[in-house]
Amino acid sequence: MMHTNNIQHNIKSSSKNLDEDGLVMLFKDIFGVNSQNKFPNNFDTWTVKKQCDWIIKNIAEFFPNMPQSLRSVIPAAFCQLDNDRTLEKLPEWMDMDKYRRGQKFVQKNYTAITISKVMGLMYIYTFQEELKPIILGAHSHTPYLAFQRYVSNIKRLFSWYDGEPWIKGTKAYKDMQVARGKHLAMRKKVCQMDHEQITAACTFANPWCLDRELLLKDFAAVSSPEKFGQRHTIVNKSPYKPKGINNADLSVTQSCLVVVPLLYPQSVGIHDATDEDLEAFCHIWKCYGYFLGIEDEYNFCRGSLQEIKQRANDFYQYWVIPNFKELTPEWEHTTRCLVEQLNYWPIIYMPYKAMTLIAIDTLNLNMPSLYASLNYTEWIVYKIYKFMFFYAFKFSTIRDIINNIIRKAMDEAANYSAEKLEEIHEKSKKILPDFSITY
Repeated sequence: MMHTNNIQHNIKSSSKNLDEDGLVMLFKDIFGVNSQNKFPNNFDTWTVKKQCDWIIKNIAEFFPNMPQSLRSVIPAAFCQLDNDRTLEKLPEWMDMDKYRRGQKFVQKNYTAITISKVMGLMYIYTFQEELKPIILGAHSHTPYLAFQRYVSNIKRLFSWYDGEPWIKGTKAYKDMQVARGKHLAMRKKVCQMDHEQITAACTFANPWCLDRELLLKDFAAVSSPEKFGQRHTIVNKSPYKPKGINNADLSVTQSCLVVVPLLYPQSVGIHDATDEDLEAFCHIWKCYGYFLGIEDEYNFCRGSLQEIKQRANDFYQYWVIPNFKELTPEWEHTTRCLVEQLNYWPIIYMPYKAMTLIAIDTLNLNMPSLYASLNYTEWIVYKIYKFMFFYAFKFSTIRDIINNIIRKAMDEAANYSAEKLEEIHEKSKKILPDFSITY
């Protein structure tokens, strides 16, 4: 395992958007009384900035088993996105050659990048606080709404991948501005609500939840005992916990888009990527994180390729996999909508259990109960996708053909007629009746 002693060397309360008061209040609320983690005797006499700096410097004392590579996520949750950052001014660290190489990597692995996004979302939705803004957005809680959301979202992502979001007037630039606007609107929405209102609005009365007990049974068997302070879940129990959308939220989102190509490339059909290719792909997402307002010290794709890989591995081993033990009905409901909407695209057929098994297989977890529950159709589809990703995609000709098919399918789905959309809507309602998110 690589050393990570220097990964967090530049984390400090330097950002103009850091809520120092909020961070200090949270730690005093959680650790201030009857705790083994003692504050200095004169802590309350310090300025808020000094208190904040001390907390950030000593986070390991409060979360002793949290990997060093992940500790910056806690202050990042109290740092708002820089919505005033101009797209036209590029960061000094941006490397245009790396960016172009990253674009070529995406174009070469179009199908893999698309399916890895779906898998990544299934992973990060295990964070209950990350899932809440998705639910509050009211565009992901039925298959029909999820179809509209994800087709639009994937189309926007690939306009970034194909273009130059810093050049005013281009489609990539406009789509980056759209994403920034959506994040700002959601931030304003959650700030108008208290935590009880948010939780109530994000709790489904009749969740589409058919296999949760089956999944929890398997996850209980594969998860190793958790150590104290390994995750930051204690933060979510405090009334001073931060609200989204913040630097931590988007850093986690970055992770869902890079982790599979970075750590498990063969599981989605990436077989010949070099370290230079993967570094370039991470560089693209470092750039997009910057354009979306993430501070450099909280950017998930900061540092060397080895540091990013270490951060990604720690994120999934120490946080995501333990999260699976606590899957909520809302997780299954939302991920079912995410997967079901894939079946509204031309050509594609993906049963929920097959997609879930593929996603969990990728993390090297054994799911015997889920596997045994597959019907014949689900089993066949699961085997076909596994064969395609692990073997067929080794041949560039096959990969290129499927990339073209999937790209055309996405273009067709993004341009469905009103009649076709109504047909999809009716199909969605037969599976899950329409309902509203109220708050």
